[in-house]
Amino acid sequence: MTDSEQLSTQKAQALIESIKSDSLMANLWQLVCIPSPTGQESKAAFRFAEMLESAGATVEIDETINDSPSIIGRLKGRTEGPTIQLAGHIDHIDMPHVEPKLESDLISGRGAADMKNGLAGILEIVRILSDNGRDFPGEILVTVYGLHEAPIGNSLGLSNLLGKGIKADDGAAVMANGMSIWDLNLWTDSPACHELSAGSSSGELLEAVASAINVFNRKNKMLQEEQNPFALLADESMFIGQVHYGDFYNRVPQQAFLQGTRRWHPDKTFEQVKDEFDLLTKKISLGKSVKIEHDWTYVGDSYEVAPEEKIVKSLCKAFETVHRQPCPVKGHSSVTDAFRLVEIGKVPTVLCGFGTETGHADYEFVKKEQLEQSCAVALLTVLNYLMDTSS
Repeated sequence: MTDSEQLSTQKAQALIESIKSDSLMANLWQLVCIPSPTGQESKAAFRFAEMLESAGATVEIDETINDSPSIIGRLKGRTEGPTIQLAGHIDHIDMPHVEPKLESDLISGRGAADMKNGLAGILEIVRILSDNGRDFPGEILVTVYGLHEAPIGNSLGLSNLLGKGIKADDGAAVMANGMSIWDLNLWTDSPACHELSAGSSSGELLEAVASAINVFNRKNKMLQEEQNPFALLADESMFIGQVHYGDFYNRVPQQAFLQGTRRWHPDKTFEQVKDEFDLLTKKISLGKSVKIEHDWTYVGDSYEVAPEEKIVKSLCKAFETVHRQPCPVKGHSSVTDAFRLVEIGKVPTVLCGFGTETGHADYEFVKKEQLEQSCAVALLTVLNYLMDTSS
C-alpha cells in the first residue's frame, strides 16, 4: 500500500469515527415525530430545511407544489470539482402506526425506515464535512421532496425538481424492475338484486372474475418459468392484490373489481407491458352479459446502471472499507426514485440504503447500529466520488 493510499485509509477511518450516534438518532427522532403523509409534508419539510441549514448547507425552498415543498441544499467544497446529489423523499404512506418511540438502540414510527433514516444520514454527512472545513473538491447537492408514495404522489416532487434542471451533473443496487398498478373493472347492465330474483345469466359476472384470476395467475406462472436474462433481478411478475365481488351475503352484484401489479425487466417498456395486458384481457371468458375495462397507474420504469460507472465504484469501495468484505452488486424489485434520476435526469444513480426492510410495515423501526454503518458507507461514497480524479 502506498503512502497516499495509507493516508486515504486513515482519513476514511477518522471520518467514520466522527459520526455522532446521538446526532443521528436525535435528527431521526425529530423527523419521525412530525407526521408527513403524502401530500401533507409542509411541516416536516420546513423543519428539515432548518436542520439542513444548521448542519452547514445553504438552503433554498421550492414551494411550487402546494403543501409539498421541496428542499434544495448545497455544500460547496474548497475547490472546483464534480457535483454529487443526495436525494430522498420526506413523505410516508398514510397508514396507521403506533405512536413513535425512542429507545436506546431503536427508533420506531411511521416513516422511520422509509425514509427518514436516510434523511438523518444526509444531515450527518453535511454536518461532518462542514465541520471538517469542507475539505473536498466540488459540491454536494441535497434534494429532499414529497409526493413520492404512489398512487397519490408518484414522485411528483422529484419530477418537479428534475424539470427545473436541479440535479447532479453526473451521478449497491445498479438495476431495478419497473412496476405499475393495473385496475380491472367487470360489470353487467343488470342491477344488483336478491339471489332469488336473479336471472339465468346471474352467474356470469362471478365466472368472469374467476376467469380473470386464472388468466393472470397463469401469466404469473409463465413469467416465473421463463429464463431470466437479468441475474441480479427477481423474475417478472403479474400479481393480484385485490379482488372485490359483492357487498352482501344474498345479493347478486352488478360489478366487480380486481387490482394488482405488473413488474418487468429493463428489456421491456411500459408500453409493451400494456399491450401485453390488452392481449391477456381478451382471454378472459366474459359470457354474454359482462363488460370489461382496465386502467393503469404508472409507478416507475425499469433501469440499469453499468457497474463501471464512477458512482457504483465509489459505493463499492466505501462498502468494503466499512464492512471489510466485497460489496454485493445486486438489483431490486421495489420502485424507487432512482429510475427517474437515471432515465429522466440522465444521472447514474445507486441506492445507498439505510435499512428499509420494515418500510410500509405495521411496525416500522430503525436500529442505531444499522443507521451508523449506513451513514458511514454513504459518507465515504460521497468522498470517494468527489475525490476520484481518474475520470
